[in-house]
Amino acid sequence: MDDGFITDFQGFAAAEATRYPALAEPLDRLVDAFESVEPVDRNPRPILPVVDEHLDMALGGATDRAGELLCKVARQVGWAQPYPEHAGELDMDALRASYAYAPIVGARDDRPAPLWASDDVFAGIVLQGPDVIYPSHVHKAVELYWVVSGTARWQRGDEWTDHGPGALIFHDTGVRHATVTGHEPTLLLFAWVSDLASVPVIIRH
Repeated sequence: MDDGFITDFQGFAAAEATRYPALAEPLDRLVDAFESVEPVDRNPRPILPVVDEHLDMALGGATDRAGELLCKVARQVGWAQPYPEHAGELDMDALRASYAYAPIVGARDDRPAPLWASDDVFAGIVLQGPDVIYPSHVHKAVELYWVVSGTARWQRGDEWTDHGPGALIFHDTGVRHATVTGHEPTLLLFAWVSDLASVPVIIRH
């Protein structure tokens, strides 16, 4: 793996801006952010049980360009569970047990560390196991998701829709959203292109 990955990701984002003109502004932000990334030391990186259980199958279903990108780095990243502050809550414990994310590009002091450091973008991988509810939440960050494999139900505002491989899903600042997987894991490429320090807030009503 080398910095050619960044060039490939940048080219992919530029092509997506052409494919989705309505999302050109956040995608252009992503393209521009890749100009200033710096590689981070490749130290041993943590793996979680959900990754051991489902990553091989999820990567096996990756067929599009986003999937090709993830196949280049999925064995190099470090994985983490979200929402440690919600440990002990039954629904959040169920999510945390079967959900992991891995930074590819992000803040140098993130834990786990990203593969490339940036002050302008947080991008990485999400693996959500089968039959898992990621409850409704909001954050300030502008967020892009590419579905690499698996089909899930997605909430955006008051609307629920199904999305599978090849879909690009956009969440603007403050938009309520959630994800519910079916009987297969869902593998995602994501990018935050604003408000990188924002904290997701779970909505309980």
